[in-house]
Amino acid sequence: MNRFKTLIVRFSIAIFILCGFVSLYSQDMNEKRLWLVELNGALTSQSSWEVEPSVTFLPIDYVGLTAGLVFTSPYPSKSLGGVTVNKQFWWSETNDNSVSYYFAFRPALRFNSPKLWIGRDKDYALYFSVSPGLTIPLPSDRRFTIDYFPNKNGAWSALKREEVANSGARKVYYNVRTAVSLEMDERIILSAGYTFSDFDIYGGSRNIIVEGGKLPLPKACMMHSAFVSIGVRL
Repeated sequence: MNRFKTLIVRFSIAIFILCGFVSLYSQDMNEKRLWLVELNGALTSQSSWEVEPSVTFLPIDYVGLTAGLVFTSPYPSKSLGGVTVNKQFWWSETNDNSVSYYFAFRPALRFNSPKLWIGRDKDYALYFSVSPGLTIPLPSDRRFTIDYFPNKNGAWSALKREEVANSGARKVYYNVRTAVSLEMDERIILSAGYTFSDFDIYGGSRNIIVEGGKLPLPKACMMHSAFVSIGVRL
């Protein structure tokens, strides 16, 4: 909790600094494109995909504040299940991938390098960016239902349904994103990059107990992901 409060304070300071930049450059704002809307697609080392629409406010070309909403899911789709302690039933989650996160909020700071203009008429620009940020699952603890079936061949009708819930999951994860971007006509931006994070896609289900034991989930590890994105300056 103390670490979370510290992060909130740091991001509040960052927002205050950005507001200062806005004041300093207020005379030029009407002539600049201050907003960047992007759509990112990524594949991760946790065998999952991510789609992230985001909006970035850029009061100056080199510093910005980003807010993104992550949609994520493992691939291929799979369902967890097992046999009860008395061997009379087998259980299964009612929906595939119920144990993993679906949504997360991803705020970040963005730092852009100076642009390298290319092309005969300088219509294209290359630049590098680094974005330290947070990933906040929505919600942090997973809750879903499981069905119990007779443990015998040909039994496909559930006899009982039970809701299970997690508690004590992490509320905040960290990430650092790097990207190389190509800007065209000072409006369209194509990017490709890499993200390093401690985000655990199964973090919201690791404390769930079914039949006296925790769920057989993949081991938690650092997440590496590669992404591409397209954006528009507004």
